[in-house]
Amino acid sequence: MFSTEKVSGSRVLGEWETRLRVYPQTGQYPFLIGDAEQLEGLKESQGLDRRSVARVLSAAKGFDQERWIAIRRADAIDCGVSMHEVLGTWPSERSSCGEVSLHRDRLSGQVKDEVFLGMATIDEPWHLPAVLKFGGWNDCPNPEVHCAFHQQWFTEFGARIVGMSGDVVECVVQSPPRDRETALALAWRQYWYCADIVDQGCGSASELAATLLDAPYWFFWWD
Repeated sequence: MFSTEKVSGSRVLGEWETRLRVYPQTGQYPFLIGDAEQLEGLKESQGLDRRSVARVLSAAKGFDQERWIAIRRADAIDCGVSMHEVLGTWPSERSSCGEVSLHRDRLSGQVKDEVFLGMATIDEPWHLPAVLKFGGWNDCPNPEVHCAFHQQWFTEFGARIVGMSGDVVECVVQSPPRDRETALALAWRQYWYCADIVDQGCGSASELAATLLDAPYWFFWWD
């Protein structure tokens, strides 16, 4: 359901933008993967879920986000997690929201000489996790959960998955939150979807919300 081609790291974002412009005509959705090791890991993870793409999308259609979040919240409280501590306080200075990085070395930040650009035959950008069978390991949600959340975020914020590989999902966002209330509500949903971006990242939902204000980029990572 998806093909790949090698592209120089310095050109891959331009190639992604070019392919995205013609996606409505071609039906081929572009996404960054990373290097050969990341591509191999993506292919291996597909074998963890034997369902058809249609079954995953059907599960996404019937997925109850609010109930899923409520269960995760209750489990966190049972484990002693303080919602007050997770909320934190609004920062006096905003951190950078970051930028697309799957074409860069994670430690040095240097652009890789060669990476892979994927092309998936899908009707909607948020169908990509179903094609890749992304998730279902450790705390990373099952594919239908990814589809459901990204469908909502595509509708509300124009968020598109730009890269999906290994343990990372990256998005570009056309209409990000413009006020604190909206940003904080989004931050809480992102926290329940991917707690590691707070617990092992920015430190609080308020800090996360501050990075989401007017931000054209989102990052998710599961340990």
